Amino acid sequence: IDGVQMATKSVLARGAVKVIPEDDYRASMKVDMKMQGQGLSALVVEAQYDGQKRDVYLMGQGRNFKGFTESFRLGDADISLEWGAKQIELPYSLKLDDFVMDKYPGSMSPSSYESHVTLLDPANGKNEAVRIFMNNPLEYGGFKFFQSSFDRDEMGTVLSVNHDPGKTPTYLGYILLAIGLILNFFNPNGRFGKLARTRYDRSAASAVVIFVALAVLFTAQPAHAYAGYGDDKMADLATAVDTVKKINYEYAENFGSLMVQDQGGRIKPMDTMAMDIVNKLSGQTTIMGLSYNQVVVGMASKPLLWQKIAMIKVKHSKIKEILGVSSDKKYIAFDDVVDEQGQYKLATDIEEANRKRPAERDEFDKELIKLDEKINIAYNVYTSDFMKIFPLEGDAAHTWFSPGEAMKNFPQADVTNITRILQQNFSGLSEGIEKGNWTTANGAIRMISGYQKTKGADVYPSEFRIKAELCYNKASVFERLIPVYLLAGLTLLGLIFGRLFKPTLNLDKAQKVVLGILVLGFVAHTINLGLRWYISGHAPWSDGYESMIYIAWTIILAGIIFARQSEFAIASTGILSGIALFVAHLNWLDPQITNLVPVLKSYWLSIHVSVITSSYGFLGLSALLGLISLVLFIMLGKIKNDETKRQIVISIREATRISEMSMIVGLSLVTVGNFLGGVWANESWGRYWGWDPKETWALVTILVYAAVAHMRFIPKINSVFSFTVASVVAYSSVIMTYFGVNYYLSGLHSYAAGDPVPVPVWVYYAVAVVVILIVAASKNRNMVSGSLKNTNTAEG
Repeated sequence: IDGVQMATKSVLARGAVKVIPEDDYRASMKVDMKMQGQGLSALVVEAQYDGQKRDVYLMGQGRNFKGFTESFRLGDADISLEWGAKQIELPYSLKLDDFVMDKYPGSMSPSSYESHVTLLDPANGKNEAVRIFMNNPLEYGGFKFFQSSFDRDEMGTVLSVNHDPGKTPTYLGYILLAIGLILNFFNPNGRFGKLARTRYDRSAASAVVIFVALAVLFTAQPAHAYAGYGDDKMADLATAVDTVKKINYEYAENFGSLMVQDQGGRIKPMDTMAMDIVNKLSGQTTIMGLSYNQVVVGMASKPLLWQKIAMIKVKHSKIKEILGVSSDKKYIAFDDVVDEQGQYKLATDIEEANRKRPAERDEFDKELIKLDEKINIAYNVYTSDFMKIFPLEGDAAHTWFSPGEAMKNFPQADVTNITRILQQNFSGLSEGIEKGNWTTANGAIRMISGYQKTKGADVYPSEFRIKAELCYNKASVFERLIPVYLLAGLTLLGLIFGRLFKPTLNLDKAQKVVLGILVLGFVAHTINLGLRWYISGHAPWSDGYESMIYIAWTIILAGIIFARQSEFAIASTGILSGIALFVAHLNWLDPQITNLVPVLKSYWLSIHVSVITSSYGFLGLSALLGLISLVLFIMLGKIKNDETKRQIVISIREATRISEMSMIVGLSLVTVGNFLGGVWANESWGRYWGWDPKETWALVTILVYAAVAHMRFIPKINSVFSFTVASVVAYSSVIMTYFGVNYYLSGLHSYAAGDPVPVPVWVYYAVAVVVILIVAASKNRNMVSGSLKNTNTAEG
């Protein structure tokens, strides 16, 4: 469908070789595909008839192309062969009236794109205007038309077509399978029910009370590294730092309390934008001991100095090579991206990367696009274009403008008022830096705030909304929870191991204290997730960072669910959740709140992603309990005391029981999540399954854990040790699904494109540690008697 031209009354369906005989004859073909040039392919067909043979080359482009007909004569038969898609005539037509792309304000990023078409069906008297956009297909006459892509000039659109008469039975099958998995948890005779009723007797005599300081949650400060700088720029750096450090912290915080409109049109505190800017540029929230508000004020007030400071983080070595920057430098300066003539060094590469479809971009393209975004952000700060702080009264679109834009577009009375405010802020800033008197500058901030409340009253956030966002920024709850979760989990785990050598140790009170800490952390975690949801306007699991903090939340939830079953579950979830939050705050995950791409603007984001991602927490708990069991297996060979050995065996069986229960929950969630993903894909793209790497590895994870969960039915591997090893090794499929696909394979769900990416060194060490543990534990594998099936189903 192109321009305003009428669409052909046909669609291409996936087909195979079509034999069209003109006479009655028999032909047998041997088919072999060979690539013939880039983007083209051919079938080499050996046609046999009446003792004669002939090789025929059929040119085409596979399933999306009708192909060319090759006619030839073999003996007395006229044969026509065609390879490609089958053409299906439709009883109606579509005419493209307009293609509309909505971009986020102030950016080239599409917020949504849609096709305005006219449905023409004369036979049924149909002449209807229809809008087709992402997650909103046109369904008519048994066919669905989905928004797929568009022409580069934005004058034409591409729609994908689907005909699925089996949708109802497929969805019904999904529902029945999901109900079956859910009911399994409530079946007293099912595996989960039997495991839940299993108990192991322990000796108990004395009590131990531990106190873990909850003040860590409110007093621990997040750790931030300093950005790296080149030696040749230290003089400029010293000058800039000396100047910026004179900016009063209180003034910078007042500056942060101003409202600003971001590129997505959201009105938010300048504090949020400043934090996002500094984090986006450097991967930090502080630089050289300066708060993000101080840094942004410095960049806007002294741009020439800050353009020489290496504070923009760059990862890809090829980009550094293009810029002429040393490969060992982690940061570049704004001045590094322009040559002596003031030309943008990356312009050609950026243009080429943007032309590619997202699925075709490799790691270099994606890193290039990210860096280009950083450069644009820095430029907007240096020119103050980011400061869209002045609302235009009466504007129907509620657009806010930067100072420069306001001077050009506002009525003269408003221009005069804004000029007076800006002059006071400028003089007050100079007075504050030179004399330390910030009264005038703070007064200017109050005047800007008053102007915003008066002129932008229709969209100005409520005081509660503003305070909630400022609280979210300053609290840094997710970072502060890292030591809380780790300390609580490690403390209880240490006491559990201590009880092995002193069986009379009673951990009931210790368990309750740690559980209380984790519950308080979980409440804080939940509130902060809710705040992020409220602030961003979408479910907080739409990107790598958000999914990690959500996984950490589900891990703690798993611990609370199994708290009454075992203290192992509580200790393990504390440790694992702390690790998950730590990983979330590593430099390679971006914590800033960003706009959603069009395809994610769907309620399915909340449903599908939340379910399938939550499974990682339960499966992670199963793996960690497996690691603990391996350590206990190793200890069995070192202990001579029979009572201590008995306690260790009980601990192994208990950990295995909880591990299997957690695995069942995780397997059920990832399976239902995959069902939901198939429904979302069908509703958005017209297909349930596309062999995308993420989809494929999610299926691999289901198959792996389904095999592990049913190991007890195979006599030769029906043992506690086998299950323990399998529960640890199986988690590698989850790691591959979550991290490996995202950063090593190309697809709709991935963040990279399959180019060689250095594997972190710690991965090799982690694999080595696991292998060593398994080998060492295998020596004592027969010391825990009984099969997995019998051991874990005997009620006590």
